[in-house]
Parts: sequence; structure tokens; C-alpha cells
Amino acid sequence: MLIGIIGAGISGLTAGRILAKAGHEVIVFEKSRGFGGRLSTRYSNKYDDVRYDHGAPYISGLDSRLYEFLKELEGKGILKLWADEFHFHDGEELYNRHPNRSKTEMFCAPEGLNSIGRYLSRWSDVRRNTKVIGFTYMGDKRGKKKPWMINLQSSEAIEVDAIVVATPAVQTYGLIENSTDETMFKTVIKDIDTVNYRPKHTLMLTYENAPPQDYKGIICANNPVLHFISNESSKRDTGNKLSLAVQSNGDFSKKHIFDENPDDQIISEMVSALRKLFGDWAGKYDEANLKLWRYSQPGNHFETDFVELGSDYAPVALIGDFMKGDSIEHAFASGYELGHHWAKKLTQS
Repeated sequence: MLIGIIGAGISGLTAGRILAKAGHEVIVFEKSRGFGGRLSTRYSNKYDDVRYDHGAPYISGLDSRLYEFLKELEGKGILKLWADEFHFHDGEELYNRHPNRSKTEMFCAPEGLNSIGRYLSRWSDVRRNTKVIGFTYMGDKRGKKKPWMINLQSSEAIEVDAIVVATPAVQTYGLIENSTDETMFKTVIKDIDTVNYRPKHTLMLTYENAPPQDYKGIICANNPVLHFISNESSKRDTGNKLSLAVQSNGDFSKKHIFDENPDDQIISEMVSALRKLFGDWAGKYDEANLKLWRYSQPGNHFETDFVELGSDYAPVALIGDFMKGDSIEHAFASGYELGHHWAKKLTQS
């Protein structure tokens, strides 16, 4: 079967790899120029050897299915063990470990976490910078005609046998709204509309003359601005430069998300919070970039690994990080379970 997957995050690419290995032809449509979703890496505009994992700062494998995949990537040199615990700031004091977290293997990628998406993309035809605006049900497959049309912003339409929607719930809702036939989605669209997301800003900073930093990451509690500080220089060689990826507190981002031209104000407030934590040197950066993750983490979720609709001849599935949880692990599990389910169920035609 020809399967169209909308979204090149870890859930979509994982499902795509499994289905391609099962003999299906897979096309993945991704609206942005990269892939991996929150497993995203930003390259410095100023320094060739500096990059920032500005979505998820690391990936861990508490789920055995994901852990097996991470060990596969480690064996290929794509991932390496980064840390098993982080420093912790309670709002007043900095400690070298979190008192309420057990040690957990956390992996990073020397070339950036987007290398996971690049690896997974090998099994599918990934079409980046290609925005899907909706899809049309043409009827169960008869003869050579395929039952679905995926409609692109470019006005092109792609015929496929099956569709996997692997986007944040808000975007999934929009795609269904733009479908010419919403009948089969009536049972699920109201539930999708209830999924809300917490926003997050990531501030990427580079310093040429910072004092040595001996932490991999710092979890910030009781901080109105900061949530997590990732020492990107501990993942890869950046020479004598320090690079940080600083994640904001969700309430802080929510407060600013609808401001007009808020970037300068957000950078100023986040840097001010860093100066309170580290000292005056934290305000003397040489490069700063800001990224808003509008759909960083779902605040509520479905209780299933995936949602399957349509007939066996024209199936549709919804997968992603809002299935059974709110993390990258849940996103992976969603794509993994749907991929294996369809690999057994769908004929290779």
C-alpha cells in the first residue's frame, strides 16, 4: 500500500520506518525544513562548532521499546550516554542532584538530536517544506483509483491508500476541519479539541569568556522564569566557548505568547533570571537566539496508543505525543504501536 504520513516527528518517522520495512511505500509530508519535531537542533549563526538541541535537551529510554531503539542508535555512534542525573536549583540553593529523582540514563547526540530524525528518514520518502492543508476521502479503493487524496498548500493533490496524521492535536484538528468529509471523524474530533498544550521558549546563548561550568543540566524549581538549563558544550566540543539552551517556565511563556514582538522582552527577562542564578557573567553573552515552541507539551491526553478510523481498505490513524501521555517516549510508543499494528493488518498492494 501507499501510505501518506503527515508530520516528520518521532512518531510519524517511527511508524514510517516500521511500515516501510514491512513492504509498504511510505511518503512523509513535513511542513518545516527539518524533521524530528521536538528532537530539533539549531545551528549557531556565528560559530561553526556550536549547535543547540533547542526542543528536547535529551532523550531517555524508560520505555523498553524506546530503549532498544536508543541502544541501536548508540551502537551506530549517533547517540551517546550524556548524564544519569542533573543539578537542581530549589529557588535559593544549587545542589549537584535532584533529591526526588532516581538516576536515569539520558542520551544526547554529538551531532545534534535532529540526527535521530535523519536516521529514521532513510526508510521513507520525506518531503520537507511541504504543507498539507487537508485530505479528501474518495471512496474505498476500486481498480487503480486510491481512496484518499492528500491536499497540499501548493494545490497539488497526492493519491494514497492510507493516511497517518502525526501532528500536534491542534494541527490534527485543523486538518480534519479542512477535510471534505468529516463523517468518519465525528467520534474523535471533539476529544481532539479538548487537548491543550503548554508553550515553552528556548533561549540559546553562547559565551566566549564564561567561567567553567561543571553541570550537564540544571532543573529549576520555584523559578517564575526558568525551567531547565542545558549545558550544550558538555555534549560536543565547542572549543573554549560555552553554549546553553535555556528553557522557560511554562507559565512565563503562556503570559508572553500573545504579546506583540515580545522577543526582546523575553530574552531580557530570561537573561536577568540567569544572572540571579550564576552572576553577572551570564548577561555578557556573544550570541542569543530565541525559539517559541507553541505546542511544546500536551496538558492532557488520550488513553490509547493511537486512534484508528476508516475501513481496512482506506484506513486513517492518528498518532503523536498526546496519545497515552505527554512526552517524546509516548510519541515514539504511539508510532511504534501503530506501525506494528498496520504492518500485520494491511496487505502490501
